[in-house]
Parts: sequence; C-alpha cells; structure tokens
Amino acid sequence: MGLILESLNYREYLNGITYDFLDGTINGIYGDNSKYLVDIINGDIVDYDGIVKYDDNVMDCDYYKLNPSVVAVIEGKPFFYTDTVLDEFRFNLDFRNCDLDILEDKSKKLLNLVGLDESILSRKIHTLSSSERYLLSIAINLIYSPEIVIFKDVFHGLDRNSKKKVIVVIKNLKEDKKNVIVTSNDTNILYELVDEVLLLDGSKIYESGFSDKIFTSTEIMKENVIPMPYITKVTYLAKNKKVKLSYHKDVRDIIKDIYKHV
Repeated sequence: MGLILESLNYREYLNGITYDFLDGTINGIYGDNSKYLVDIINGDIVDYDGIVKYDDNVMDCDYYKLNPSVVAVIEGKPFFYTDTVLDEFRFNLDFRNCDLDILEDKSKKLLNLVGLDESILSRKIHTLSSSERYLLSIAINLIYSPEIVIFKDVFHGLDRNSKKKVIVVIKNLKEDKKNVIVTSNDTNILYELVDEVLLLDGSKIYESGFSDKIFTSTEIMKENVIPMPYITKVTYLAKNKKVKLSYHKDVRDIIKDIYKHV
C-alpha cells in the first residue's frame, strides 16, 4: 500500500512523473520542483494532468473533503495562528472539531513525542527558538495521525540536538507504517536519512530507487548532474586511487576503513 503518482504533468514544472511512495518507508525527493509535487499531494494544486492515488483511492477534491487529515506537511519555516503554544493546539483541535476535553492531555503527549517539554505549553510562540518552532509544528501536524507526513526542506535552520529529535520522530513514523516523505536539495541529508529517493532534474525524473544504490552509483557520479553526498564522493575518489574503502553513511566508519587499508 502507498502513494502512487501516475504520469503527472503540471505546467512547465513537472513532466511525466510516475513514482510509488511506499508506506513504512522514508522517501526522499531532491530538486527545486519538488515543491510542486508536495502541493499536488497535499491537494493545494488541482489543475494538473495525471493521477494521484493513496491505497487505491484517487486523491481528487472529493477525497480531500472526506479525508482532510490524510496528509500533513511540515514546512521548513512554519506559520502559526495564535499567541501561545496551548492556544495553537486549541485552535487546531477546534478547527478539526475535536473534543476540547482532550486538549491538554493530547498536547502533552505530542510535545513529548517530538522531544519538547510540557512546560512549553504556557509560552508565547514568538519566544520559541526556530528549532522549537519546527518541533512544535511537527507536534501540531501529528494531532490527527495523518497517513502521509511530508517534511519540506527537512532540518532547515535546526540545531544539532533538534535534528536528532526530528530523526527519531521520522524513524518512529516509519515504524508506524506511515508514508514519510522528506524534501531537500542537500543530498548529504537524503543519503543519511532516506530509504528510497526520487531525483528531479528540472521537470523530469533523473533517477530513482534505493538511496544506497543511487548515491553510490559510479555512473551518476561521472555524469555529475546531481551533486553527490560528500561522504560517497570521497570514497569514490579513493577507490579511483585503488584505496580499498567501502561506502558508509557515517564518516567514523570511513575513518576506520582508512586506518585499516591505508
């Protein structure tokens, strides 16, 4: 089961995009035009050609009316509607006609889920750091347990500790069999984080598949259309010098290989 795109065309930005995003998988999208794919999946763009399906249901206007919470999009720079954190939870629960009796309990559970302390509920949103605001946005978007969770420009402006928290959230969503999509124009992030990746070159698919295979492909490195992750590029250059290194996602593992073979 999963999200299926069939022959998507949208103005000059998307041309013949066909791809399957599997549930229980961390999917990555690279390319400037990924934002149009996200807007189509989220129902914000409707004047496209092609088909978008989730679990064999066509995601048209009627689908979104019946399933308003199926997709959640976490923006790189989130926007909030109210003054305090608690009010923001209240606003979103009101907006979706949820029982307000569960407000505080659910808010605390969601804050714990993203690694934020419960004491943050009483704070004004403008006093939060950019990392805290991003984590809060994730918590807000998970209120109704969406099936498809999209992280736009993932890790934008986050400190190291918050990045670790976001990675934990993403991996937990994967364990819950959610359809997780992250977009980034940083292939280093995608190589480290995602299971499968869709690389866009302008309006078309350049390459797609398992990230381990894509980002260690000598053919793709030679073509140099997409900037490859630094860690795989170093290994590729070393291999060309007949150094026996293996591809790794952690630089510490490369260092161990260097000590072993050099």
